[in-house]
Amino acid sequence: MQKILVTGASGFVGSRFVERWRNEYTVLAPSHAEMDITDAVSVERYVLENSPQVIVHLAALSNTWYCEQHPDESYSVNVIGVCNLASAASRNGIKFVFFSSDQVYNGNCESGLLAEDIAVSPENVYGRHKLEAEQRALEICPTAVALRASWMYDNERPGMPTHANFVINIAKAIKERAPLILPVREYRGITWVREAVEFLPATFNLAGGVYNYGAPNDKDTYETACCYCEMLVGLQSGPLLHPDYERYPVHERNLSMLPDKIFRASGGTICFSTTMDGLRIFAEIGGSVHM
Repeated sequence: MQKILVTGASGFVGSRFVERWRNEYTVLAPSHAEMDITDAVSVERYVLENSPQVIVHLAALSNTWYCEQHPDESYSVNVIGVCNLASAASRNGIKFVFFSSDQVYNGNCESGLLAEDIAVSPENVYGRHKLEAEQRALEICPTAVALRASWMYDNERPGMPTHANFVINIAKAIKERAPLILPVREYRGITWVREAVEFLPATFNLAGGVYNYGAPNDKDTYETACCYCEMLVGLQSGPLLHPDYERYPVHERNLSMLPDKIFRASGGTICFSTTMDGLRIFAEIGGSVHM
C-alpha cells in the first residue's frame, strides 16, 4: 500500500482522514516528539527513515485569535513548518499536499464566489501566514498542492476530536435555549468534513498549485444558520438566532470560495456539495442526533 505521512493526525480533520483511509494506505502519524515540523533536521530525519510517498500536512495553529496574540508561534508552525515539509518533499521526490485556508480572502472586498486567481491581502495574522506558506512552499516544491480549506463541521463523536463548529454551535444554542448572534455581513462556505476527507486522496494526483477546497455558499452566515434550523424538523429559528448587522463595518467579510478549478483539475472527481446541500444531507442522516 502507498505510504502516507500525515501531520495533525490527532486533530479534527487528521483523525477522520486516518479513520477513513487506514485500510487503503499505510498511514504514518508521528507525534511531536517523533517529528517536530518546526525543526528542519527532525523533519528530514523522519522522512528519510520512513520513506513516505505522500505527505499530507494537516497540522496547524488554526485559532485565528491565538495567532493574532502569538504571531511568532504562528509563523513558526504555519509558515516554517510548511517550508520544512516542502523542502523534505522536494529533496526526496515526495508528493506534498497541505491545508491552507479560506482566511487568505478575509481582506477582499469582492462579492460572490472567489476564485484562486484574484489578488488577496489578508487582514489577520493567520491569513497572512497561510498566504506566505503557500507562496514559499510552491517556490521550494513546485509540485506541492495547497488546499484553501473552508470552515468545517461534524457531529461530536466518541474518540474523535471536535471543536466549536457551525452545527455544534447551533446544537448547543438549541439545547441550552440560548440565543446565538450571527453576522449578516459575512459570507463563507461551510463544509462537512466527511466530504473534505473523502476527496483528499484525489488531491495526490493534482498538478502543483493553489486550489479552493470546500463547499461554495452564496448565503450570509445568519441566513445559512436560519436555513439549517429549518432543516432540523422544521425548527423555527426566530427565537434562537439573532442577526448581527454591526460586525465587519468596513466591508463585508467574504470568504466564500469557487471550487471550479479543483473540479476541472480532478476530472470531476472532487465535486463539493454546496453548503446548503451538505447541511441538508447532514441533517437528514445525523445532524439532529444531538439536538
